[in-house]
Amino acid sequence: MDLDIEDTSLPVYQALASPVRLEILRLLFHTAYTATDLAQRLNLSKAAVSKNLHILADAGLLRFQQAVAGDSRQVAIIPTVDKIVVNFPETIFPEYHQLTYDIPVGSYFSVQDVRETCGLVSLKERIGKMDDPNVFLSPQRSHAHLLWFTQGALEYIIPNELSQDSRLEMLEFDLELASEFPLSNNNWPSKIGFWINDVFVGATEIPGNFSDVRGRYTPAWWPSDFSQYGVLTHLRVGKLDTSVNSQSISEISAAMLQLEKQKTIRFRIGVLPDEDRFGGLTLFGAGFGNHDQNIRATVYFS
Repeated sequence: MDLDIEDTSLPVYQALASPVRLEILRLLFHTAYTATDLAQRLNLSKAAVSKNLHILADAGLLRFQQAVAGDSRQVAIIPTVDKIVVNFPETIFPEYHQLTYDIPVGSYFSVQDVRETCGLVSLKERIGKMDDPNVFLSPQRSHAHLLWFTQGALEYIIPNELSQDSRLEMLEFDLELASEFPLSNNNWPSKIGFWINDVFVGATEIPGNFSDVRGRYTPAWWPSDFSQYGVLTHLRVGKLDTSVNSQSISEISAAMLQLEKQKTIRFRIGVLPDEDRFGGLTLFGAGFGNHDQNIRATVYFS
C-alpha cells in the first residue's frame, strides 16, 4: 500500500494510531482469529473489538470473509496489506527508480553444507528423498515451493542492472521464514543470517516452526502437523543501516556494498549457531504459508 501526506491517506494513519488496533494486526499476521477469539485474547468486549476491526477494514487493512459456507457466524478476518510505503514530496526526497525481482525459492545457485533434517517440496509432491542433502542438487530443485534444512546456507543470484552513473539507495528482500524442527515446534527459535555479495549484513531470530493452524495458502495434501506458515521477513539495507522488519540489525549501509562495481547481486541466507545448537530454516514460496509470494527483491536507485 502506498500512502502520501494528503488527506486521502488519513484513514490509514488514524487506523494505525491505536495500540489496540496495532496489536490486532500483529495477532492476525501470526495466526487466524475470529472476533470472539480476539476479544478473549485482548480482554476486551466483543463490541469494542468489532468497532476496531471495522476501522481497520474501512482503511483497507483487512477484510472479512465467511469461513464456512452456509454458516454466517463463522467469519474469517484476513489482513490485506503486508507493507506500507509513505511517499513524501519530491522536494524533500529525490526520485527513486526501482527494479523488482521475483525469485522462486528453488532457484538458488549454490548450496553450502546443508544438513538434515532437510527437504524440498513442489506444489504437488515431495522432491526426492526426505532428509537427503543431495536432493538440494537435484535438477528438480527449480520446482520447489517449500524447502527446509537444519544447518547450511543457500545463495540466490540476480543481475545487477545498475548503470555506472546510478547510485544504489536501498536494497530490500521480502521472504516468509520459519525455523526447522522434525514435524514442527512453535517454540523453537533459530538465528538466521544474511549476506549480500559476501558481506554479512546481519542476523535475525525466527521464533518457531509453526503448525498451530494451517497456512492460508498451504496445499490441502500437505500434512497438518508439518510446517504450515512462517514470519514475513522484510530485510532492508538502506542509507544508514540494515534492518529486519524496521528493527536495526547492523550498521551495514547500501553504500558499503559497492554494488555499482559488481555485475551480480548475490543474496545468501543461512542458519547460524545459537548457544551451540542450530534452529534450522524453513523457506516458504508461492503456494505455501500465509503469503502467496516467492522471494521478492527490490533495488532502489537514483
